[in-house]
Amino acid sequence: MKNKLFMLFIGAALILLLISISSFIYLKNRHSAMNKSSLQTLEQSIQQLPDGKVDNAVAALKETLNKNPMYAEARVALGMLYARKGMLDEAITEFKSALTINPELTSIYQELYLVYKKKGLEEEAKKALASYEKLSGSKK
Repeated sequence: MKNKLFMLFIGAALILLLISISSFIYLKNRHSAMNKSSLQTLEQSIQQLPDGKVDNAVAALKETLNKNPMYAEARVALGMLYARKGMLDEAITEFKSALTINPELTSIYQELYLVYKKKGLEEEAKKALASYEKLSGSKK
Protein backbone atom coordinates (compact mmCIF):
# COMPACT_ATOMS: atom_id res chain seq x y z
CA MET A 1 0.00 0.00 0.00
CA LYS A 2 2.80 2.42 0.90
CA ASN A 3 4.58 1.58 -2.37
CA LYS A 4 1.48 2.36 -4.44
CA LEU A 5 0.91 5.62 -2.60
CA PHE A 6 4.57 6.59 -3.03
CA MET A 7 4.46 5.79 -6.78
CA LEU A 8 1.26 7.82 -7.16
CA PHE A 9 2.91 10.75 -5.40
CA ILE A 10 6.01 10.50 -7.62
CA GLY A 11 3.83 10.31 -10.74
CA ALA A 12 1.85 13.39 -9.72
CA ALA A 13 5.05 15.30 -8.96
CA LEU A 14 6.47 14.40 -12.40
CA ILE A 15 3.29 15.52 -14.13
CA LEU A 16 3.40 18.85 -12.29
CA LEU A 17 7.06 19.24 -13.20
CA LEU A 18 6.35 18.58 -16.89
CA ILE A 19 3.46 21.04 -16.89
CA SER A 20 5.65 23.69 -15.24
CA ILE A 21 8.48 23.18 -17.72
CA SER A 22 6.10 23.29 -20.68
CA SER A 23 4.50 26.48 -19.40
CA PHE A 24 7.89 28.09 -18.87
CA ILE A 25 9.05 27.22 -22.40
CA TYR A 26 5.81 28.47 -23.91
CA LEU A 27 5.95 31.79 -22.04
CA LYS A 28 9.65 32.27 -22.84
CA ASN A 29 9.05 31.70 -26.56
CA ARG A 30 6.02 33.97 -26.55
CA HIS A 31 7.98 36.72 -24.76
CA SER A 32 10.86 36.34 -27.22
CA ALA A 33 8.50 36.63 -30.20
CA MET A 34 6.84 39.69 -28.68
CA ASN A 35 10.24 41.32 -28.09
CA LYS A 36 11.30 40.64 -31.67
CA SER A 37 8.15 42.19 -33.17
CA SER A 38 8.26 45.07 -30.68
CA LEU A 39 11.86 45.87 -31.62
CA GLN A 40 11.02 45.73 -35.34
CA THR A 41 8.15 48.17 -34.80
CA LEU A 42 10.42 50.34 -32.67
CA GLU A 43 13.09 50.38 -35.39
CA GLN A 44 10.54 51.42 -38.01
CA SER A 45 9.25 54.19 -35.75
CA ILE A 46 12.75 55.51 -35.11
CA GLN A 47 13.54 55.54 -38.82
CA GLN A 48 10.42 57.59 -39.52
CA LEU A 49 11.03 60.04 -36.67
CA PRO A 50 11.71 63.57 -37.99
CA ASP A 51 15.19 64.87 -37.17
CA GLY A 52 13.79 67.66 -35.02
CA LYS A 53 12.02 65.14 -32.76
CA VAL A 54 15.03 62.90 -32.07
CA ASP A 55 16.21 65.02 -29.14
CA ASN A 56 12.72 64.90 -27.60
CA ALA A 57 12.67 61.12 -27.95
CA VAL A 58 16.14 60.86 -26.36
CA ALA A 59 14.98 62.98 -23.40
CA ALA A 60 11.83 60.87 -22.97
CA LEU A 61 13.82 57.63 -23.04
CA LYS A 62 16.34 58.95 -20.53
CA GLU A 63 13.48 59.85 -18.21
CA THR A 64 12.01 56.38 -18.63
CA LEU A 65 15.38 54.80 -17.87
CA ASN A 66 15.79 56.95 -14.75
CA LYS A 67 12.60 55.34 -13.48
CA ASN A 68 13.39 51.83 -14.74
CA PRO A 69 17.08 51.31 -15.58
CA MET A 70 16.50 47.61 -16.30
CA TYR A 71 14.18 48.29 -19.27
CA ALA A 72 16.22 46.66 -22.04
CA GLU A 73 13.95 47.75 -24.90
CA ALA A 74 14.24 51.41 -23.85
CA ARG A 75 18.03 51.05 -23.86
CA VAL A 76 17.85 49.58 -27.37
CA ALA A 77 15.69 52.49 -28.52
CA LEU A 78 18.07 55.00 -26.97
CA GLY A 79 21.01 53.28 -28.65
CA MET A 80 19.22 53.44 -32.01
CA LEU A 81 18.56 57.13 -31.55
CA TYR A 82 22.18 57.76 -30.59
CA ALA A 83 23.30 55.87 -33.71
CA ARG A 84 20.99 57.97 -35.84
CA LYS A 85 22.50 61.13 -34.35
CA GLY A 86 26.02 59.83 -35.06
CA MET A 87 26.76 59.33 -31.35
CA LEU A 88 28.19 55.88 -31.97
CA ASP A 89 30.06 55.40 -28.67
CA GLU A 90 26.92 56.24 -26.71
CA ALA A 91 24.92 53.86 -28.93
CA ILE A 92 27.37 51.03 -28.20
CA THR A 93 27.14 51.73 -24.48
CA GLU A 94 23.34 51.49 -24.54
CA PHE A 95 23.31 48.32 -26.65
CA LYS A 96 25.80 46.65 -24.32
CA SER A 97 23.71 47.68 -21.31
CA ALA A 98 20.62 46.19 -22.94
CA LEU A 99 22.51 42.95 -23.56
CA THR A 100 23.50 42.67 -19.91
CA ILE A 101 19.82 42.98 -19.03
CA ASN A 102 18.52 40.63 -21.73
CA PRO A 103 21.19 38.86 -23.80
CA GLU A 104 18.55 37.04 -25.85
CA LEU A 105 17.45 40.17 -27.74
CA THR A 106 19.05 39.12 -31.01
CA SER A 107 18.30 42.36 -32.83
CA ILE A 108 20.71 44.18 -30.53
CA TYR A 109 23.53 42.25 -32.14
CA GLN A 110 22.36 43.51 -35.53
CA GLU A 111 22.43 47.07 -34.27
CA LEU A 112 25.86 46.58 -32.74
CA TYR A 113 27.08 45.15 -36.04
CA LEU A 114 25.92 48.25 -37.91
CA VAL A 115 27.45 50.66 -35.41
CA TYR A 116 30.74 48.78 -35.32
CA LYS A 117 30.85 48.83 -39.13
CA LYS A 118 30.27 52.60 -39.14
CA LYS A 119 33.13 53.00 -36.68
CA GLY A 120 35.40 50.76 -38.74
CA LEU A 121 35.68 48.18 -35.95
CA GLU A 122 35.63 45.13 -38.21
CA GLU A 123 36.60 42.54 -35.59
CA GLU A 124 33.85 43.67 -33.18
CA ALA A 125 31.38 43.77 -36.08
CA LYS A 126 32.21 40.16 -36.96
CA LYS A 127 31.72 39.08 -33.35
CA ALA A 128 28.35 40.85 -33.16
CA LEU A 129 27.24 39.22 -36.41
CA ALA A 130 28.41 35.79 -35.21
CA SER A 131 26.48 36.25 -31.96
CA TYR A 132 23.37 37.21 -33.91
CA GLU A 133 23.67 34.18 -36.18
CA LYS A 134 24.27 31.86 -33.24
CA LEU A 135 21.26 33.12 -31.29
CA SER A 136 18.92 33.34 -34.25
CA GLY A 137 19.91 29.87 -35.42
CA SER A 138 20.89 30.98 -38.92
CA LYS A 139 24.29 30.55 -40.51
CA LYS A 140 24.99 32.70 -43.54
